[in-house]
Amino acid sequence: MLNINVTLLIQAALFLTFLWVLTKFLFKPVLTVLNERLEKTEGLKKKAIEIEEVVVVKVKEYEDRFKDARAKSLEVKTELKREGVEEEKKIIAAVTKETKDVIEEKKGGIYKDVEEIKSDIEKQMGEISSILAEKVLGRRIE
Repeated sequence: MLNINVTLLIQAALFLTFLWVLTKFLFKPVLTVLNERLEKTEGLKKKAIEIEEVVVVKVKEYEDRFKDARAKSLEVKTELKREGVEEEKKIIAAVTKETKDVIEEKKGGIYKDVEEIKSDIEKQMGEISSILAEKVLGRRIE
């Protein structure tokens, strides 16, 4: 059988006192620190999630701006290329016209020279005919 005596009551009182002291000075401060740490961790996790969301938005904006810039640069490049081709056509047309003008001018000069040479030859034909006739006949023709 179990005897309840004063020792058991003293031990129970000491145990409860010890439990109260441990709770007040050890368990509560440790639990408070753990709760604060948990709250900080939760707060940091939330902040990290918010920062990650902001980063995702910023990256999306950056990619959109980059695509827009690339499209705009391609458009500018195409426009500059078109302008270059137009300028090239203008230059080629001007050079072609100038070349044709020079050729026509030179042709005119050549035709003029040919006409002068023809007229000189016609003038000299009479003299040459006389000289040939004299040579063939062997006498002087007047």
